[in-house]
Amino acid sequence: MYFQASNELTVVTLVACWTITLAYDYKLAWDHPARNYVGHLNPCFGWDFAPASYVAVFMCAADVYLAWTYAVLEALRTRLRDTDNRIDRAERFSLVTTYLHGIASMMWLLLWLVGPPDGRWEVHLAIFSAALGFRYLCTLGNYVENRFGKAFEKGHVNTSHTLFIIVYGLVVAVLPVLYFVDITVYAAEGRTGIDPPLPWQLLQTFDILWMGCLSASTAMSVPEPPIIVTHKVLEFDDEFDPEDFTPAQQKLMRNLGYREVACG
Repeated sequence: MYFQASNELTVVTLVACWTITLAYDYKLAWDHPARNYVGHLNPCFGWDFAPASYVAVFMCAADVYLAWTYAVLEALRTRLRDTDNRIDRAERFSLVTTYLHGIASMMWLLLWLVGPPDGRWEVHLAIFSAALGFRYLCTLGNYVENRFGKAFEKGHVNTSHTLFIIVYGLVVAVLPVLYFVDITVYAAEGRTGIDPPLPWQLLQTFDILWMGCLSASTAMSVPEPPIIVTHKVLEFDDEFDPEDFTPAQQKLMRNLGYREVACG
């Protein structure tokens, strides 16, 4: 749920910021300096500048919490479902990609520090591309773990999940390339004004496809079993059951002065 919430938060933030920009001054998006390179209205044009950027940073900061909470819970779920004390390749890939998504959520905040204030759009695009790729890899990791993982993890992947992961992957692979071509060729040929090397309709189409994939990720991701989390305060005069703790946790409990439950 946290990963789906992370994707949904990005979409909601874009909608909110575009609403603010259009209400405040539509020229902030229409006359966006990066539009010279691409020709069309990129989804991010609506949140690059104030006052929408204030809302964007505020809301995207919450994504850091969502992304890292998902990473921690995904690691916990993998450990709880581990029956052979061995992490296979599918599980390892899934774990790595969840942490990459956590890193991506932090990188995402750099988008308002590089590009809009200093015009370094190549670096801005590089950050965006990396974050875009990491977010997709997290979706792919979920698919791989359920498609190629252990027997008890199989059976929940259907054709729609496979088609979605293929389409989403193609969009994420092609979109940054199109943007880099526009920016590099524009600069190399010394173009001025709104004069994109590639047809703006092409990039606009892929932007819409990316937004569609992001919006559909909740419905099209492979479902995973929920984790039931309970909380309990263990007072200092309580005894603890070693079976409820890992060896490292048992050692910590003993160091804190806790006593084990007497056997028999």
